[in-house]
Amino acid sequence: MAQINTQRLIDIGRNALYFEDYVVAIQYFNQVIKAKPHLTDPYLYRAYAKLNLEDYRGAIEDCNEALDINPFLPKVYYCRGYAYRQIGELEKSTEDLKKSLEFEPNNINTTNLWIENLIRLEQTNEALSVCDSLLKEYPRYTDGYLLRAQIQLQKSDTLQAVANLDTAILYNKSADLAYALRGMIRYELGENESGLSDLDKAINLNAYRSDYYGNRAIIKMKMNNLRGAMNDFDTAIDIDNKNALSYFNRGLLRANVGDDNRAIDDFSTCLALDPNNYNAYMQRAILSAQVGDYKGAINDYTIILQQYPDFIPAYYGRSAAKRKIRDKIGADKDEYLAMQIEQDIRSGKRAPKTSREIALEPNAQARAIVHQLNAQKKDRYDSDIRGQVQDKDVAIAPLSNFIIGTPNPDNQIKRQSLYNAQLDNYNQLTGSDLEFCTVQKAKMATDVNTYFSTIDSCTEQLRTNPTHQRTLMLRAYCLTQVEDFSSAIADFDLLIKHYPANVLAYFNRANARIREAETSKDGLTQATCMLAINDLYMALQLDPKLIYAVYNIGYIHILQKKYTDAITFFTQCIDTYPDFAEAYYNRGLIYIYQGNKEQGRKDLSKAGELGIHEAYNIIKRYAY
Repeated sequence: MAQINTQRLIDIGRNALYFEDYVVAIQYFNQVIKAKPHLTDPYLYRAYAKLNLEDYRGAIEDCNEALDINPFLPKVYYCRGYAYRQIGELEKSTEDLKKSLEFEPNNINTTNLWIENLIRLEQTNEALSVCDSLLKEYPRYTDGYLLRAQIQLQKSDTLQAVANLDTAILYNKSADLAYALRGMIRYELGENESGLSDLDKAINLNAYRSDYYGNRAIIKMKMNNLRGAMNDFDTAIDIDNKNALSYFNRGLLRANVGDDNRAIDDFSTCLALDPNNYNAYMQRAILSAQVGDYKGAINDYTIILQQYPDFIPAYYGRSAAKRKIRDKIGADKDEYLAMQIEQDIRSGKRAPKTSREIALEPNAQARAIVHQLNAQKKDRYDSDIRGQVQDKDVAIAPLSNFIIGTPNPDNQIKRQSLYNAQLDNYNQLTGSDLEFCTVQKAKMATDVNTYFSTIDSCTEQLRTNPTHQRTLMLRAYCLTQVEDFSSAIADFDLLIKHYPANVLAYFNRANARIREAETSKDGLTQATCMLAINDLYMALQLDPKLIYAVYNIGYIHILQKKYTDAITFFTQCIDTYPDFAEAYYNRGLIYIYQGNKEQGRKDLSKAGELGIHEAYNIIKRYAY
């Protein structure tokens, strides 16, 4: 490993970063870290790749490694500070940014981020002081005036905020964000014409900002230009079809003009993207009742009341909907509850508002909507491993058991297949190139014909020598490929009877048992699982280094919903081979399922680092 040209690998990795091949870049930096773990650059670059994949805690861990080696690296402090900021740990983020500025006191980007943190922490006086110092040093720095305008807004000083935006525009006529922000301030002050003019200028300067169109649409609605507002909302959604706020506002506009069914569609899409928008539930409930979908209205009112159990309008709305479906008892109960809450509030027994937090997972309909939006969104990359892979929606399912076959090459990061003497010997004897893998290359019609032809050829040879080991193994393998599992199991039985030291026969028979049961009408039974596990234990007894058998036992425990046992076996895999990506992935999923987000995130981050790009989508959706 020490002979690897590490600088060359770093350069290739940096090129991959430049072209947004973040998952690929990580693989190059992994190689450098293995060969020369004392270098700081690969940790920093790998952290940067993870930032772009939204694996923020994974980036923090890489920054920690770099700083353990050398604690005087301003870029690493900046990177870690940015990652902390993204997960809401603003105090730690600010501490890192200040540390970075100790080594690079004139770094404007770091100072900007520090000021933004102070604004979010509502430390407006300190933020203003830092911003003033920055502008004293760089008096024509446009972004500094934008930051100071935000601080003035937080201090409710709109006149000073507008003055700072005026200065930003004076120094930079192309400052679209300054126009957009000034436009919304003017709108809030009731100066609709001026606000609209500013948003027009912002859009002329930058026609690809979805929020600019959404904000201009709001101003047009206020000015009763409903057609113009609708066009702007449509454009905003064309630019960013996952902007929940645009769907919500367009839904309000459609409801306002009587387009109830399409308004309901917009609120449904909004809720698919943002399940905690209770205002959208309320709007959809009202409209659902208007179009006669009383059950849908009742369901939405119920969701609102789970979160806000004292919200009186929801009780009255649900009561009215229940009367429409002739549920008089339910309607009377809701009306009584509403009246009781009103009376308790008047008498002081109850506060006007109470709430309890309920984590709302998107339902199946919501997931389908998001999946459709993902399909509509134009991705600049055809490959699954390029660009922002965390935005590519994936099914939440464990990786399958390891089988012996030809790995699927499409969009896969090549991962090391551990050496097995019997498989290597089999490949040499048959001229094959089989490996242990979880996903096989898709079979073409010609492949299937070849398998059937080989089965016929082997059968003919076995007539003269019915227990020939290599021929039996080859026929059994081909039978599994054409999914004739019963015949394959019979061949494996014969092999094990005559060649009890054949590790691969036990391993393959276990897989064939599982596949046969999964495709049968009775499904997977406890007895089948035990037979398969016994086969894998026999394989391990013959070859204790066959780590894939350990993994497969863990996978069978997942099928049986014995998650604690599955974790035990996946942990054994990782202890034996610390780069076992699939074991990290499946163990991480189980931890997430059990509610242990911290450990699940760590495992999924490691799986992503080792090349399983699907992990980053799950981290983004469930691990923070």
